[in-house]
Amino acid sequence: MPEQLLTVLKLCLLALLYLFFLRVLRAVWTEVNPPKVAPTRKPAAPVAPSTRARRGAARARRKPAVPTRLVVVEPSARVGAEFALGPDLTVGRAPGCDLVFDEQYVSQVHTRIFSRDGAVFVEDLGSTNGTWVNGARAVGQMPARLGDRIQVGNVVMEVR
Repeated sequence: MPEQLLTVLKLCLLALLYLFFLRVLRAVWTEVNPPKVAPTRKPAAPVAPSTRARRGAARARRKPAVPTRLVVVEPSARVGAEFALGPDLTVGRAPGCDLVFDEQYVSQVHTRIFSRDGAVFVEDLGSTNGTWVNGARAVGQMPARLGDRIQVGNVVMEVR
């Protein structure tokens, strides 16, 4: 083999070796520095005990303590659509999902919404655009309470 060809092959091998090491360093860096999770709610301002008790009683009469449904808030073409919260719901574009949204930014199987011990949790299933709860990206199993907004692609749903 000519000497020039061997030199070019050595340089290509060296470049591939550097790219491999950079990939390994990047993987280690992402494992060491996980994404930061923003706080979902601000603490409420202090209220007088008598007012708090009255508000709590009125709120208990108005709303059930456990979320029972999802209501679409955006986009305007779907506003008001309601879905009952079951023990386990999958959201996506695929026909096998429990909630099917044929939207551009919704993945085939985008997110999972499930209830456990009377609480509702949201879990992103590796979607391209992510799942958001009150403007914070859902990392792992994120709790969702009454009034929280879950965004999947361009679809925003409110927990009620």
